[in-house]
Amino acid sequence: MRGFVEREIGRISGRIVRARPKAVIATSGTAAALAAVCHGLYKTKDSRASTVSRAQMRRIAKMLARLPVEKRRQLSGMGPRRVEIIIAGAVVYAELLELCRLRGFRYSPLGLRDGLLAQMAADYDRSTKSGKQIESERWDSLRAAVEHYHIDMDHALQVRESAMNLFSALRSIHRLPPEYGEWLSAAAMLYEVGDYVNRNGRHRHTYYIIANSEILGYTPQQRRIIAAIARYLGKSRPSSGDAPIKSLPPADRESVPKASLLLRLARALNLGRTGAVQQARVFSRNGAVNVRLHAKPRSSVDLELWAVEKEKNYFRELFGRELSAATV
Repeated sequence: MRGFVEREIGRISGRIVRARPKAVIATSGTAAALAAVCHGLYKTKDSRASTVSRAQMRRIAKMLARLPVEKRRQLSGMGPRRVEIIIAGAVVYAELLELCRLRGFRYSPLGLRDGLLAQMAADYDRSTKSGKQIESERWDSLRAAVEHYHIDMDHALQVRESAMNLFSALRSIHRLPPEYGEWLSAAAMLYEVGDYVNRNGRHRHTYYIIANSEILGYTPQQRRIIAAIARYLGKSRPSSGDAPIKSLPPADRESVPKASLLLRLARALNLGRTGAVQQARVFSRNGAVNVRLHAKPRSSVDLELWAVEKEKNYFRELFGRELSAATV
C-alpha cells in the first residue's frame, strides 16, 4: 500500500516541493481523526484546529498500523467506521508530508460544503462577507497574474474600463447574464498573457494559460469561460466546432462570442496604447449603434476609429445591428 501511495504522490510531489507551500490545510473525516489522535498523544492545545507535524504524522502512521482494531477503537476521535480505514488514510497523509517535504498540516473543521455555500452566497449577493472576500481574492489574483506575465498594467486597466462601459451601454443588445460582466472584466485584464509564451499563436497560448492557471476566486468552469472570451481576439472567430467552445455548456456557447466581441471593441478603443481616447460614448437608436470618440487634446484617434470600423461586419452578424464610429 505504501508503494502504491508513493507512486501516486510521486506524480505531483516535484511541483509541490518547488512551490514551497507555507501552510497546509486539511479537512474532512480522516484529517479530523488524525488531528484528534495527535491531540490525545501530544496534548496539543486545541483539538478542533490542531497542527500535526511531519514527524508526528510519521509516528502516528506507524503506531496505527501496529494496533489491532480493538485498540484503535480506544483512540480519541475514532468512530467505528473510521477505525477500519484509518491506516490507509494515515499512510496517505504521512507519505504526502514526507515526499512533498511539508512541515505538517493544520486541521480545519470547515470543508468543501462550507466553501460551496460561501461561493453560492457570494454569487447571490456580493455585499455578503464571503462575496467581498471572493471579490478581493479575484482582484488580487488578477493583478498578480498581470505582473507575473509582464502585462502592461495601465493598458490592461484601460481595456477593462472600456469593456465595462460597453457591457453597460450595450446591455439591451447583448443581453448577457450579469455575471458575464465579471468574466469580461477578467478577460480584459488577461487577454495578453499569451505574449509571455510567444507572440506567434499568442491567442491560443492565452486560452491555455487562463484555463489552466490557479486564478483564485474562479471555478475551473469560470476560468474556461474567461479563457474563451480572451481567445478570439485575432483573425479567428468562435465556432461550434472549436475545442474552447465545445467544452462549454450550451448557454455559454452562445454568450461567449458576444462577450468576446465586446472585448474586441474594448481593445480597439485602446489600440494605440497611448490613451488617446479620453471618452467613448455609445448610442443605440433606430437599429444602429454609434460609438463617438472624444480625443485627448493634440491626440489622434484615427487608429482607434479604424479598429472599431473593422468590427462592424462581425457586429452586424452577431447582434443584427449596424455599427459605426466617429469623433466628436
